Amino acid sequence: MGKKLHILFLPENIASMPALTASSLNKNENVIAKCLSRTVHKYQQKNETLIFLPEIPSKNYLFKWILAKWKYRRVLKKWICWADILHYTFTTGLPNGQDLKWAKKLNKPIVIEWMGSDIRNPDLLKKINPYYKKAFENGYEYARVESCEQSQKNQKLFAKNNAVPVFFPEMKLFIDSSLFKNSYLIFQRINLNSFIPHYPSLENKRPMIVHSPSAKIAKGTNVLLPVIESLKKDFEFEFILLHDLPREKVLETLKNADIFIDQLILGNYGMASIEAMSFGKPVMCYIMPEVFECGLPQECPIVNANPDNLKKQLIRLITDARFRNETGKMSRAFVEKYHDVEKISKQLLSIYKSINEKKVND
Repeated sequence: MGKKLHILFLPENIASMPALTASSLNKNENVIAKCLSRTVHKYQQKNETLIFLPEIPSKNYLFKWILAKWKYRRVLKKWICWADILHYTFTTGLPNGQDLKWAKKLNKPIVIEWMGSDIRNPDLLKKINPYYKKAFENGYEYARVESCEQSQKNQKLFAKNNAVPVFFPEMKLFIDSSLFKNSYLIFQRINLNSFIPHYPSLENKRPMIVHSPSAKIAKGTNVLLPVIESLKKDFEFEFILLHDLPREKVLETLKNADIFIDQLILGNYGMASIEAMSFGKPVMCYIMPEVFECGLPQECPIVNANPDNLKKQLIRLITDARFRNETGKMSRAFVEKYHDVEKISKQLLSIYKSINEKKVND
């Protein structure tokens, strides 16, 4: 048997997707995948692939800070040397991409997967999404993080070190194709075995609506709440707002929901929507036409809602149990087709092998 392919995800386990993907890849007998993360997050799922990088304390403890930085760099470099393929998520492991320079010097193929604020370009998005423009100018939580300059800086840093982007449809809007020779479309992924579908009941005349915002302005919570209050006067339903709660509590509530409302501003769906669809729930979310043009299948069953049509779309979901049930079933089928980590890990393995072969032949 030949040498196994070593795949390393780093430096963040965003939405647990890198660790889940690594675990799925390890089912291939010719692969060993690991996931490095420098952040411990309460929503993060832990598994056997996850390795936490040494935590760096405050500069107030100067000696500890220096020692921790040295340990961090040593561990990071050790794992980069171990890997045959480096799959970065969101950003670099060291300031100014020193770890990318190590990888390039060692001739390691690099894949980069951006997730949102890392390369989202407000200048572009404001032109095509009026809801984002209004939110950005009125308390948008990521306004200091997202900029055209930051997007270009991140992309140029990875391009300089020969990285290959893999991206889900929304991110295609922001990737500067002039910087990269090759790129690949893939979808966000989830372990479907962790989600047993609970489709909305056809008999329920008082549906439960769940909204779980991580950032209330970005998600449009301030737009949603007045609409909910106005609908309570004429319709029977239960509304639950989940914010800053343990993941287990959020998932338990979501499992019993009849309707899930994700975001009404950004123009694309994320992991919260995918989890809800995995449970077989109808999901309400704003998706820009441009995201479909970038590769999102037209069969996506998400109820497309924005601040202008929110009330109308909600009334339909509240009053039509059959629509909720059928949309929930389509949601689960869509996730099984496009977001199953087992399917996507095979696509990624094919991409890794292709990149590896090009490296050998160059």
